[in-house]
Amino acid sequence: MQKGRATFIELTFFLRNALLLFAILTAVSLILFPQFEDILVRLGIPLLTLLLFLSGTLPFLKTRKALWRPLLAVTISTFLTLILQNHLQADPHEYPHLVLFFASLYTGLSYAVIQPKGTLVFIGIATVCSGAVYVDLSKEVISRTNGNDTLYIFKGDTVKMESYFICAPLLDAVSDEEIIILERIPNCYEKGAIVRFDELFFKANKTHLASAAFFSDIEDVWNSIPFPNKTQKETAQEWENGVPGEDITASLQYNFWSTVKTEIIEESKAKKHTNIIALRVTRYKLVVMVWFGVFLVAFGIIQLFSKRNHSVQTTPE
Repeated sequence: MQKGRATFIELTFFLRNALLLFAILTAVSLILFPQFEDILVRLGIPLLTLLLFLSGTLPFLKTRKALWRPLLAVTISTFLTLILQNHLQADPHEYPHLVLFFASLYTGLSYAVIQPKGTLVFIGIATVCSGAVYVDLSKEVISRTNGNDTLYIFKGDTVKMESYFICAPLLDAVSDEEIIILERIPNCYEKGAIVRFDELFFKANKTHLASAAFFSDIEDVWNSIPFPNKTQKETAQEWENGVPGEDITASLQYNFWSTVKTEIIEESKAKKHTNIIALRVTRYKLVVMVWFGVFLVAFGIIQLFSKRNHSVQTTPE
């Protein structure tokens, strides 16, 4: 029985190390061959999930801790994963990310409740992976207009996005740093105001400040006018969520809790003879979690080397 258990642990170790080597090769390939990013990411997510699950199971196999410890790790990981799903409402094609999030939490908690050698390193790895999943699932394309993630803008114009306004200065060349993001000052609509949205007419049932998206308000503050009369049609204004305010580019890009990435689409670079710019602006939340995980890994490795050097120095000859 003891020999069979030792064989099973060795087999688990071998699988874990083989998957780790394969994961490293996949990561290197992603850097060297970015044109295959989609394929490599699809391959890497299940690979990393299995790797983390094996890494989180090994402490229980080696130390023979009570059964309640792995059950506790599984229960907490499941609970936090369900909270994430309830908060972000991931689509079915994003469920592999949720499984990776669960495996990351399971690995970190497994080492946390057992506290073997190298705990901090694995907690850091779990933080990096779970943080990366959260950042990817919670990312928001704020340049979205009419359901399109790519925003087309003339140089010198200011265009409304869902949550902000964006301005492209009238320069000969436009880089990421020269795109200016402006805050949205919401419009105030009085009770009884009539607006037109997507060729439909609505009447405000109370005074309110406009949300970023019209459909966020439609159930609470707007009543549909199915058959507007001539006066209503003539007095109706096109619904707008607000007007541009101050420049908040720097505060968004260097915010502690989130970061904004502006991409100039290749299509616009190929059309330098025109004044049209195609761009995508994406906001990533809690990127600091990933960097905190990297810090834990680095600190854990230093701690391991320090303990090893100390043990070597104190070992009697």
